[in-house]
Amino acid sequence: MGEESDTSGAVGTGETDELASVAAVLDDPHARAILVHTARAALSADDLAERIDGSRSTVYRRARRLVELDLVAESREIDPDGNHFTTYRARLDRVTIDLDTDGFAIDVDRRPIEDDAVDRLNRLFERLNGP
Repeated sequence: MGEESDTSGAVGTGETDELASVAAVLDDPHARAILVHTARAALSADDLAERIDGSRSTVYRRARRLVELDLVAESREIDPDGNHFTTYRARLDRVTIDLDTDGFAIDVDRRPIEDDAVDRLNRLFERLNGP
């Protein structure tokens, strides 16, 4: 799997905002837990709530912020009953913050999410045929 890198130079106004936003979200233990649990596989809010020992509303708030920062991708899934639900998958691979004489520089490496309709259809069939 390739990497997509967002690289900025010395921190200007936009980079300062990104640095502050990324630092703030990574300071939150629930957001960090969501990133860890979704690093291997996409999970629903219910699955995440169980794993991080938090409420669904906590998961939704943190996931929304992670999606806004493009650190998590969300996808719509269909269960065997025809209901829709959202799953979350971490895109964050690495955050590097460097300090030099010009100030701070932040690099955010994101994983590409290669999730298309064929992948979603395959998962639906797996759930239909599963235990």
